[in-house]
Amino acid sequence: MRSFYVLVHGRLDWVPDHSANEEMFTPAGFYCHRYVLASGFEDAAEKAFRRIRKSLEKQTGWLKGGLATLTLEAQEVRPAALRKLLKRGNRRQEFYAAEGAAQDDRT
Repeated sequence: MRSFYVLVHGRLDWVPDHSANEEMFTPAGFYCHRYVLASGFEDAAEKAFRRIRKSLEKQTGWLKGGLATLTLEAQEVRPAALRKLLKRGNRRQEFYAAEGAAQDDRT
């Protein structure tokens, strides 16, 4: 088992009927990272994906509510110092809007 840094890109695809609330924040996607303890690169990415899905659902309810589908992709996976895993870091998501859509700086 080793410590890994995983940079993740998440893409949100919104269900067309979600427009009942026009003022709802509907980002096109986000970037975030996680430090995980894993047996290899693929295991590290999968663990990061599970944690990110759980965190996003807890914060927003978008996935369980059927408002959006989420696609996650590991942009970078690399070994990291164990101390990074133990440090409680910045775990927020940096959302971005679709091109031409209004920007929202919630994180």
